[in-house]
Amino acid sequence: MKEQFYQELLQLAPDAESAHFLLAVSGGRDSIVLAHLFVACNLNFDIAHCNFHLREEESDKEMFFVENLPFLTGQQVFVKEFNTIAIQQNSGKSIEMVARELRYQWFEETGKTYDYIVTAHHANDNAETVMINLLRGTGVRGMCGIPKKNGKVIRPLREFATNEIKKYALENQIEFCVDSSNLEDSFLRNKVRHHIIPELEKINPQCVEIFSKNCALFQKQTELFDAHIQQYRKKLLKENGDRITIEIETLKTTENLPLILYEILNPFGFNATDVENILKSINASSGKKFVSDTHILIKDRTHFILEKNEEDKNEEILIHNIEEFEQHGFVIEKYAYSSNIEIIKSPNVIYVDVDKLTFPLTIRSWKKGDFFYPFGMKTKKKVSDFFTNVKINLLEKHKVRLLCSQNQIVWIIHYRADNRFRIDENTKYYYKIR
Repeated sequence: MKEQFYQELLQLAPDAESAHFLLAVSGGRDSIVLAHLFVACNLNFDIAHCNFHLREEESDKEMFFVENLPFLTGQQVFVKEFNTIAIQQNSGKSIEMVARELRYQWFEETGKTYDYIVTAHHANDNAETVMINLLRGTGVRGMCGIPKKNGKVIRPLREFATNEIKKYALENQIEFCVDSSNLEDSFLRNKVRHHIIPELEKINPQCVEIFSKNCALFQKQTELFDAHIQQYRKKLLKENGDRITIEIETLKTTENLPLILYEILNPFGFNATDVENILKSINASSGKKFVSDTHILIKDRTHFILEKNEEDKNEEILIHNIEEFEQHGFVIEKYAYSSNIEIIKSPNVIYVDVDKLTFPLTIRSWKKGDFFYPFGMKTKKKVSDFFTNVKINLLEKHKVRLLCSQNQIVWIIHYRADNRFRIDENTKYYYKIR
């Protein structure tokens, strides 16, 4: 196995003889065998171990075991401990997902000075992943399984089945830890590992090897498919700064639209259900909004408009005094009134009578039913009608903020001041706000 392993490693790391590797070692059989093979091949490496404190004393025993591996020859062992349960609370993620994110984030940080980060994923892990992806419905990319190489992360054991790794451990009398959680059926992966893969092996003992061959084939097919999808991205997605627009009429003439739209929107966080609802809105009136974790998609009259999701800015902000304005990107200056004021005519600057403002002021998003008195007018106007008149598109509407005093609009920021707060012959002091 040693010679075959080294050849696999050379395919992923042609400079293996001179490279510096960081090995992710949990203490289980697979990762301990990985470390043993690196010693046997006389390679330059160090070890990184995560203690997630999920199995009480067992987690600490594994950490101690990895720190004191008997076959190491002076390699460094880096250890990181996490309070995983506390981190997982209120995250909306499973404990497995949180642990995985913590693990890879730390490996990436620790591995910055290394040429490669190495994990011990093997052929059975790959087969299990493909089965899980099938059950979850991830499409053709899920059939590609675990990549052998992803940036600096490499997996030289991916072509080796569990039986081969067991045999190597036995032949070399390698001790390892047994993770008790791997014996339970409470996790989906364990159910697949303990029940589905063994049944498939009864039908075809070579099924794990076949999974690996199919993954390689699916990967090539996916690369061809991605090249085709890239042509649609260039055709449909029009970038303008941080904004992307998609012309609806062009969408309507696109063949295989559900598939194509899914492929171009999925990288922005929209899933199959989102895309199905977006498709239903194509012939509907404008205003429909779709939100992913990272982006917002809004249907306008002729386009879908896509931007990063910054809805956390929609919260109300209280401004208690002049000093607090500067914390939110404003400059406010106070002047005594005079008849020869030099007025800068700009939507980014307003002049307000000090006595007409009441602190604390509020910065908030606009709401349906909001109205104001546009500067220079004595009659009120709905904010929504104002937007229509100045032709603000739907996505811009969602980004507009209002400066308010006692629930009255002082300024539609960047657009129009309210006439009620203007300076006049009775003004003693005024604020210049920009």
